Amino acid sequence: MRDGMSRRVFGGIALASLIMRPSNAATTTISLGEVTNITVSLAPVILATSMGFLEEEGLQVTNLEFQGGGVLFPQLANKRVTVGFPSPDPLVLSRQPGKDPLPMRYFYNSVRRSLWEFGVLAESQITDLRQLKGKKLGVGALTWGNLSTTRALLRELGLEPAEYELVPVGTGAPAALALQKGQVDALNLADSMLAVIENIGVPLRRLAMPAKYQSLLSDGFVAHEDTIRERPEILAGFGRAIAKATIAANANPAGCVKAFWRAFPNQKPTKGDDASKLAQDLRVLQSRLPKLVSFEPDARAQFGEYPKGAWRSFVEVLHAGGQLSTTDIDVESLYTNQFVPQFNDFDHDEVLKKARSAL
Repeated sequence: MRDGMSRRVFGGIALASLIMRPSNAATTTISLGEVTNITVSLAPVILATSMGFLEEEGLQVTNLEFQGGGVLFPQLANKRVTVGFPSPDPLVLSRQPGKDPLPMRYFYNSVRRSLWEFGVLAESQITDLRQLKGKKLGVGALTWGNLSTTRALLRELGLEPAEYELVPVGTGAPAALALQKGQVDALNLADSMLAVIENIGVPLRRLAMPAKYQSLLSDGFVAHEDTIRERPEILAGFGRAIAKATIAANANPAGCVKAFWRAFPNQKPTKGDDASKLAQDLRVLQSRLPKLVSFEPDARAQFGEYPKGAWRSFVEVLHAGGQLSTTDIDVESLYTNQFVPQFNDFDHDEVLKKARSAL
């Protein structure tokens, strides 16, 4: 770890299912910033490499791991990172009067509804989010971008920030230990992070969230406005590779997990037989997969597209929760759907066939 980030290279690695480009073909290296350490929940991103989808676009991806959107967004702003995969809260907040607007836009809608959840020990007496009054709520880090939405949600339920405490606990074993020892009363982490804790052997119970918070847009791919204007072909190719990988992962989750293990053998669970290890990581992956393919009923599935009104709903929630000073935010400045036709310009059936046979 250096300067709050670590580096992994995904493009051009020797995996069995990798499709090689001609030796004279140019390859462009881009950096992808994550807001936490990589886990199997991000396996569809890895699949974009292992199935050759990024290679087909002439791209090689270097993954950079940061500790929260508060750390990642400045790196995107100064163009040290090409593409980020954070929660949208910090970008929206930067559009308030008196703030310096972050010069970037989301260009690919990946997690199509909220990935954030609240969990307590299965035997906890807490059954409702309102019961967090006077309690300690464990979060990954105080720099995480989703905390504005968390505060808005709790305020809507009648809890002001002074009536509860946010405690940074990390993820995985440290978060589980903090909950078990009573250092915190509940956890507010991503879906896959709670699934990891359950895999450790800590039974959890989810606390119900208001429906409008469950349906909020969540993590997506974001880039500097200069990159969108000057290097559109890179973003279009990256998004098309991600769309293909999402379809492949959803069609063959077990194969997706195994491809992730081949890329990151140290991430494979250590306890149990192979069937048990696969079941553990499938629990984590499948906590996320439905949110990647959650399209409007009766609507044509358009990967990467932001539905009309999604950003306006996000702004209104943050304002109602006291996190935004105004709803007078130009939501059109927050995202672009300009690449959606290119993201979806491929043979879906061919990707499905490949996913079922090659993984």
